[in-house]
Amino acid sequence: MVYGLAILISISQFKIGAVEDAMQKADWPAEVLLTETFGNENNVFNHALDKQERPKSLSHVIFEAITELHFDDNRSLFGSELPGFSIYNTRIFVAGKGLNYTNLPKDNPPPPQINIETPEPDEPKQDEPNKSNEKLKKTVLLYHTHPWESYNPINNGQVTTTDPNKSVAIDGKEVGQVLAQNGIGYVHLIKQGWGYNEAYQSSRAMVQKELKKTSSLNYLIDIHRDSSGKSVTTMKIGSTSFARISIIIGEANPNYSANLYLAKKVKSELDKRYPDLVRGIVGKTKLTGNGVYNQDLSKNALLVEIGGIDNNQQEITRSSQAFAEALAKIIKQNN
Repeated sequence: MVYGLAILISISQFKIGAVEDAMQKADWPAEVLLTETFGNENNVFNHALDKQERPKSLSHVIFEAITELHFDDNRSLFGSELPGFSIYNTRIFVAGKGLNYTNLPKDNPPPPQINIETPEPDEPKQDEPNKSNEKLKKTVLLYHTHPWESYNPINNGQVTTTDPNKSVAIDGKEVGQVLAQNGIGYVHLIKQGWGYNEAYQSSRAMVQKELKKTSSLNYLIDIHRDSSGKSVTTMKIGSTSFARISIIIGEANPNYSANLYLAKKVKSELDKRYPDLVRGIVGKTKLTGNGVYNQDLSKNALLVEIGGIDNNQQEITRSSQAFAEALAKIIKQNN
C-alpha cells in the first residue's frame, strides 16, 4: 500500500514537472496567452485568433512533455531510430544561399596531438588594452568555447592551435575593435586549458563569473569557425572574398526564441550590405550538439561561426568586421 502510494506520488510529480517544463518552453506570444487565459470564461476570446495560430491543446502539451514526441515534427519520431536520420535533428531556421542538410555547419573535435588541456591561469586573458574601449560601458561579451580552433592558411596548414594570435581569438579581436569604433564597449575573454568534452561547462563558468563582475554585459557572443571546407564557407561580393557566417541556436534553452529573433535581425542587417554572407541560422538540440550553448544566460546570446578551416586572414577579417557592424547597429537601435 505504502509502496503503491509512493509510486503514484512519484508519477504525478513527474507529470506535473513535465507539464510545467513544456509550458515554460511553449513560449507563446502575449496575444495567445491572453486569449487562452480568458477564452475559458468568455467564448468571444476564442475567436480572436485564426485556427492555425492557436496553440496546442493541453492534452497535446502533456503528451509531448511525457513522450518527447511532437505532432508537428517528424524528427522526434524517426530521428533516433533510422540510420543516418539523426542529421535531421538539426533544424534549419533560415537557409542562406546553398545551405541544406548535406552541408550543415560542422563541429569536429581537435586531434589528440594538440595539448589543449595545458594548465592555464585561473583568470582568462583579455585583449591588449583598446583605448577606444576603455571608457565605454561594457555591453558585449566576446568569448570562445573552442579557443583552439584555427584556420589552415593562418596556422601553417593546421586547424588547431594554442596560439591566440592564430586562432578564432583574432576574429573576436576584430569584432571588438569595430564595436568600440561604434561606441559600444566590450569584454573579450581568451582562455584555454579545457578539453572538448567539458568545453561548454568550462566556458559557462567563465561567462557567469564575468557577468557577475560586469553587470552591464547584455550580449553574449561565442565565436567559432566551421569545420567545412573553402567551397562551402567562402563567397565573393564583386571581386572581394569573404568568409561566410553561420549562426547556431541552442533549441534546448528557454531563451531560444529570443536568441533566434536576434539572429534573424543580424542576418537581415548583414543582407542589406553583404547579401548571402550568412550561410544560415541553424538550431541544434542535445541530440546533435550541446543544445544550450550557454544561451540560457542571456536573451541576446549567439554562437557565431566565422568562416571555415580554409579561409584566410583577409576573408575572416572582412567578415568579422561586417558582423560587428551589423551587431553594433542592432544594439544602437535597441538602446
